[in-house]
Amino acid sequence: MEQVKILHALAGAIVGLSGLLQIILKKGGKIHRLIGSAYLWSWLFVVITGAVIGSALIALFGVLGFYMALTGYRFGHQRSMDIGAFDKAVIGTGLAVAIGTLGWGAYLIISGGHTFGIVALFFGVIFCLTTWQDFREFVLGKQIRKLSGHKMQWYFEHFGRMYISYIAAMTAFAVIQNLFGITLLNWTLPTLIGTSLIILSNRKYYKQFNIE
Repeated sequence: MEQVKILHALAGAIVGLSGLLQIILKKGGKIHRLIGSAYLWSWLFVVITGAVIGSALIALFGVLGFYMALTGYRFGHQRSMDIGAFDKAVIGTGLAVAIGTLGWGAYLIISGGHTFGIVALFFGVIFCLTTWQDFREFVLGKQIRKLSGHKMQWYFEHFGRMYISYIAAMTAFAVIQNLFGITLLNWTLPTLIGTSLIILSNRKYYKQFNIE
């Protein structure tokens, strides 16, 4: 078990560092793709080792974070919105796990675990909305997003999902290390900070690509 913890910490450190580099370094190019691959595979190791040493709730959050990293990576790698059978299977699995997280939150609240129940519901709602939208658009073929059908949709899906996966990783780090000293803040503050960055990035790229 000690070796698993070491692997988990190492993979988490790579996720944290590579994710930060992707935010601050120039986008595109060989280095960006190389760091992105390291980020994705490290995320997978984080999920697997985290499921072994952590709780079921942490494992669910890990799967959902990896879902965003994987789908974001796929959009960036393909540089298009072509969705194949593999991607549809990923979306369906993500939706199922999101619903599971929502149900787990309800169960915890009923059982008296109000803090973690609220947290699970908070993230469960976010990921249910995201994965349900993915299912409707990419599996059912409905254009429901503002950029649906736009030639640069893949770009916004790519960086937005990568941001969200990084938020999930930083949330896990904050919780495990009790970074902010208050449980609820550890679970929610990274999301608030990360969402602000996503909004600012959206504004920047909307202007860059002349999107109204």
